[in-house]
Amino acid sequence: MYFGTTTMVFYSKPLEEAIAAISRCGYDYAELWMDQVWREFPERPADSVRAILDRHGMKATVHCPIMDVNIASPNIGIRNESIRQFLDCIEFAQRISARLVVVHPGRRFSLKEPIEAHWQTQVEALRCAFDKGASLGVTLALENMEIDKEIASVRDYPDMLRVIDDCGAPDLKITLDTAHMRDTQAILRFIEKLGPRIAHVHVSDATDKALHLRIGRGTLDLPQIARALEGQQFAGVYSLETYIPGDEEALAEERHKLAGLFA
Repeated sequence: MYFGTTTMVFYSKPLEEAIAAISRCGYDYAELWMDQVWREFPERPADSVRAILDRHGMKATVHCPIMDVNIASPNIGIRNESIRQFLDCIEFAQRISARLVVVHPGRRFSLKEPIEAHWQTQVEALRCAFDKGASLGVTLALENMEIDKEIASVRDYPDMLRVIDDCGAPDLKITLDTAHMRDTQAILRFIEKLGPRIAHVHVSDATDKALHLRIGRGTLDLPQIARALEGQQFAGVYSLETYIPGDEEALAEERHKLAGLFA
């Protein structure tokens, strides 16, 4: 198994400092958030980031841009720009030999937006991303969004199954975000229904009121979830996604707790 964490833990620091700290804490993978990459390297980001990864002996996964983007926006200008950024992100991942790209689905502007019109826009946008990934040999892993966010249309396993059918994507891979599900039993059902498709896991704890907590500070039974994933022969990256801004000591402690889930 592999352990990773997001560079957003060190969002206020240069990317090289973030990757160096992740390496020192014993993680195998750094998850590069494209918003952070482009902020620091607006020109030729792949060359710069590849050199940094090589210097620190780190491997990478990539997270699609999330700031002010929505690939299913009813505003066509925002939608087209969001899709363009996603496609650029996939090209970047290919150039740095990233393991995969975590992809966020789109969302509705409000609950008043007709769901079927939104869904058709969603499908068209995701097909663009899936086709780009296939053409470049880059694995995309679609992430489940917050279970209680009603404007999100891809939240649980039935939504994922609909994406697979409507996009004609029988080989679709999935990122399971534990905190977004909030509930252990819901996560176990998700794993049961989609297990072989799960290629990546965002690990953090949660309660019914808070997300992305440090391991053991929420109500999720993370050891049970880890056992369920092992039962599905999960062989991807357990990528920590919790809020510990700039705290290297805490990040090392979370790495130890990640390993402890499998003791």
